[in-house]
Amino acid sequence: MYNKKFKVIEDEGLRDRIKRTADVVSQVRYLEGKKETPLFRDPFAHLFVSAEAEQMLMQGLTRWPFFADYLSAREKFFDEQLKAVFKEEFLTQLVILGSGNDMRAERLPFLKDKKTFEVDLPDKMAAKTALLKKTFGKLPGQVAYVKADVSQPGFMNSLKQKGFDQKRKTAFLLQGLIYYLKPEGVDNLFNELTNVFKPGDSLLLDHTTEDMSQTKPYPNDLVQYLSEKEFLVTHQTSLGDLTAQYFGKGYPEKWWIVLATKVLLIPHLIK
Repeated sequence: MYNKKFKVIEDEGLRDRIKRTADVVSQVRYLEGKKETPLFRDPFAHLFVSAEAEQMLMQGLTRWPFFADYLSAREKFFDEQLKAVFKEEFLTQLVILGSGNDMRAERLPFLKDKKTFEVDLPDKMAAKTALLKKTFGKLPGQVAYVKADVSQPGFMNSLKQKGFDQKRKTAFLLQGLIYYLKPEGVDNLFNELTNVFKPGDSLLLDHTTEDMSQTKPYPNDLVQYLSEKEFLVTHQTSLGDLTAQYFGKGYPEKWWIVLATKVLLIPHLIK
């Protein structure tokens, strides 16, 4: 029998885990920036680090020694791909779904004059904007902070209310997102994207395998899933490829896989 009270507790536990995971990613960004020759520097990462996040990272490294290298390589990889698609495809908008502690709109020069929409759960977004206001006195003018659950139908309406222009060429970034969602949440997310995505837009995302998530991933075959949603995968890479490229050491596990960096709707399938 459906237990509404249990579902609320379950969802709250998941939301807390996602929040803490976002802080761990910030911890990795912070540590990467302290290296003599870092892959990237995030001057805002220190705002989100904590003793708890540091402890969680250490525990993660005990289980997955490649964990920090992968997160840094993933960050660098997405930075490079975003820079390329904004230059080559003349994009003017960025939508970050499940944005967490992402500060790309502020730290990447090529995004300074681009409209960015950061989308996350209401409590997470409220905490982030409050912290930024307290730290800097105001919020960045080119960023729209959208309080919405991307796993629920209709979340794109919240973006439109904040000024999202469907006619403008857009990059959608889903970093560290879909493997936290239930199958129906993933379906809702991509149904929403399909309704607004057009030729010339770009979609960047990563996914995980069963080995890493400890559960059967959904979708099991992301490339096939995207194809069924009328997307075309134009590039894919893996953990081993990324760490070999950036750190000179590949990891054979390949548990985390970045599946797509640029995905375009297939023109002849558009209805």
